[in-house]
Amino acid sequence: MTGPADTAGPRILVVGYNAFDVIVPVQDFPEPDEKAEVSRVITGGGGPGATASLAMARLGAAVKLITPLTDDLPGRLQRRELLAGGVDLSLSPTMVGFESAKAVILVDEARAQRTIFWSRGNVPVLEPRHAMLEILDEVDLLYTDGHEAEVSLRLARAARERGLPVVMDAGSVRAGSGELVACCTDVVSSRGFAPSLTGFSSPLDALRALRDMGPTRVAMTFGSKGVLGLDNDIPLPVPSFAVPVKDTTGAGDAFHAGYAFALAGGLEFRTCLDWGSAVAGLKCRDWGGRRGLPYLQEVLRLIENGPRNSPTDLLAMIQIPDPAGPTAFG
Repeated sequence: MTGPADTAGPRILVVGYNAFDVIVPVQDFPEPDEKAEVSRVITGGGGPGATASLAMARLGAAVKLITPLTDDLPGRLQRRELLAGGVDLSLSPTMVGFESAKAVILVDEARAQRTIFWSRGNVPVLEPRHAMLEILDEVDLLYTDGHEAEVSLRLARAARERGLPVVMDAGSVRAGSGELVACCTDVVSSRGFAPSLTGFSSPLDALRALRDMGPTRVAMTFGSKGVLGLDNDIPLPVPSFAVPVKDTTGAGDAFHAGYAFALAGGLEFRTCLDWGSAVAGLKCRDWGGRRGLPYLQEVLRLIENGPRNSPTDLLAMIQIPDPAGPTAFG
């Protein structure tokens, strides 16, 4: 089986961050006090939790998002984009009179790399009352990007008690990250999160320490090189798919969305990592965090027939020998 078994789509509750992105592809940077013309400027919604919500809705999930929205222009545009994408915002309060979070993302077209300048705005954090525990009775999985720590923690504890999977997009260590990790079943770390939280620089050691904090399944992403999972203490390196890359903005959000969608559909760990890689790879074909997000059939085709990048760089980064050769990970 290559796709989630429930054709109706899983029901997923997301808690997290939203922002408004301005993406500027650049060829080179001008000198101070000079100008440079660019080919285009792309605007759209961003933020890990909000982008993952849209990604999962596009795959066919019924998604409810808890995030603080604003009534300024970027906030209204965010609301419109998420609603048009099928995300349920009935649990997301509108903070009147506040300035929304924004990011300016400079994309180096030649290297397909990005530099991000961002502002959190002045939106207040959600209050404990926004963690309505009864909503967990209506979902198959809880997803958090680590923002809105108090609401995420209350929901994660209750979801774990109910036996629900709880997925964490572990991008950066924040106040409360350790407590939240302990309440999650699945933690997918960025290259920096697990080492920063655990104090272990080795990816494998950091993942083992992360797992010992409470999650059942842990993994670490390495961008275009792939992802390392830890399956019953056995390293599970999964190379990325070989796809054209235009812009990596939002690729991590897309990876976590694909992983969570597959997990909510009952798929096994390795397959969930494949789903994350496929959704992230396809996202990179277009500018911004959301324009390239794939639909279900596109992901299924890539997983079934898509070529893989060589595992050599991934294995070297995580210091694992490849005795069986590259085909072992194809």
